[in-house]
Amino acid sequence: MTKISIHQPMYLPYIGVFNKIKNVDIFVFLDDAMYSDGYYFNRNRIKTQNGALMLTVPLKKSSDKNLDKIKIENNILWQKKHMRSIILNYEKSDHFKDYRGFFEEVYNVDTRWEKLHDLNMKTMLYLMDQLNIDTPFYLASKLLKNHPPLGGTKRLVEICKELDAKIYLSGIGGKDYIEKKLFEKDCIELEFQNYVSKDYKQLYGDFISNLSIVDLLFNHGEGTCDFI
Repeated sequence: MTKISIHQPMYLPYIGVFNKIKNVDIFVFLDDAMYSDGYYFNRNRIKTQNGALMLTVPLKKSSDKNLDKIKIENNILWQKKHMRSIILNYEKSDHFKDYRGFFEEVYNVDTRWEKLHDLNMKTMLYLMDQLNIDTPFYLASKLLKNHPPLGGTKRLVEICKELDAKIYLSGIGGKDYIEKKLFEKDCIELEFQNYVSKDYKQLYGDFISNLSIVDLLFNHGEGTCDFI
């Protein structure tokens, strides 16, 4: 039976997101979800000598809250700051050199990222490729064209039906908001991800969990796949 998962595009997300993508038959980027300041759409953490450091992409203020419409504030030199932080804290890691070229391209100040969605998709697809994750994917904004607007659990169920999926894999946080009866009504099995981060070799002392996956990638290179 086809298993599907749905998740918003995020900025250099943590390992658990890629674990979810790897363990399904189809993945859907919920690219037109509502933006929330409290979520990791435009930020994530790396490790430094002084602990975790949050890298945040500055955003323009807008009344449009759809994730695929959110624009980046390029009057702030965030690209230079992020690249400098990554070099400073990972230049001595075992595998940073293998990926440095890509990140220098992303953070080149001549590359003007207008939309957060485009930045997140560019980096997530690159990371999936480096992790040998070849799960077929769709953009939610391109699905359900013939349906009236739907939100919440109803939309998740309709996406599953459109892609003939019989199992939906949710993040563990979904237990707090998913309407299970809607999945049961359409005979779609509901599973919850039970991902537990494994310790791995890091720079700078004691292990810190749930950092951006780039921390694992720069330290372990191709071996990153073993931790997903």
